[in-house]
Amino acid sequence: MKTPPKILIVDDEDAFRMLLAATLEDEGFEITTAPDGERAIEFINDHTFDIALLDVRMPGIDGMEVLQKIRQLSPTTDCIMLTGFQDIDLAVNAIKKGAKDFLGKTLSVDELLLRINNVLRAHQAEAHITEVQQDYTSKLMHDLMSPLHSLQSAIDFLEQGLGGPVTDLQKKVLLEINSMLGSMDALLNDMIDLSLFESGRIDIQKIPSNIDELIPSVCARFKPQISVKNIKLNINIENNIPTITIDPARIEQVTNNLLDNAVKYTRENGEITVSVSTVIEEVNNKPTEFVEVSVSDTGQGIGHAELPFVFDKFKEVLTGKSSEKKTTGLGLAICRSIIEAHHGSMSATSELGKGSTFRFRLPAEAT
Repeated sequence: MKTPPKILIVDDEDAFRMLLAATLEDEGFEITTAPDGERAIEFINDHTFDIALLDVRMPGIDGMEVLQKIRQLSPTTDCIMLTGFQDIDLAVNAIKKGAKDFLGKTLSVDELLLRINNVLRAHQAEAHITEVQQDYTSKLMHDLMSPLHSLQSAIDFLEQGLGGPVTDLQKKVLLEINSMLGSMDALLNDMIDLSLFESGRIDIQKIPSNIDELIPSVCARFKPQISVKNIKLNINIENNIPTITIDPARIEQVTNNLLDNAVKYTRENGEITVSVSTVIEEVNNKPTEFVEVSVSDTGQGIGHAELPFVFDKFKEVLTGKSSEKKTTGLGLAICRSIIEAHHGSMSATSELGKGSTFRFRLPAEAT
């Protein structure tokens, strides 16, 4: 049985909201209603909707603010703005911010249903295309892994001299080939990871964990690399860090990636500081406790123009610059996906020539 489309109606006018909800329910839609922007954001945090119908003018958090929040928290939810006032500038602004349509409340029921169904059809077509693309890409990457691993095994066989004597020059060439194959393997694994996150098929196994113990254990693994470059490592753990519910393997993956980058980009005799602390952040006008992990370095830093794209998987296309280091370029995009899957956030600050700081925040209470 096909699941009915889910629609969120956000309007502070009780009579209009109830009438619209009843009309759409009669048409077979699954309806959730919110009397204000604050309640709408709570629903968006906890549920997934196909379409959100947003009243532009509401007390407190208005429709435009809710639109921006939805674009951040649930980018697959299409938004339609509703207003009792015809304002061209407002409509243009709403479309620029990501709204799919801008409707007057005086529209007839038939016209309103037509416009909603048009947006819904486009939404479903886009979702289907994305799903097909993701399935094809995932299959292609898995198909590439098999011959790649066969090549690696063959190179190992030759390197060990099992196919006959190997000269020093041949060993050098085989070593370089194996290094390139290893880079390809890392790239494919990162692409598979990222595609799983984007399709919502990643498996997050959350358990109560002590992040103040996990972070130092990850840091300890980098002592050989740090000592080679004579880098000073500072670890600052705040007292009384609460036990939080996370997937420890995934958070370890994020921390490992941040530390790996810090070591790569920090010059000899530089400094890296890893900190764990608790912070209070306003969420839906409520003070909420988070555990924050930060990794700071005294490396080359990131330019002001590139910084906004640092977590984007297409950052090299968007900025026109590629890393001088041998990386897949997808690590930070995967890190952000992992943190967002934990209902957390990730950010970066940097200054050219002085270094960078990467932070991620995880909710102290289970979500």
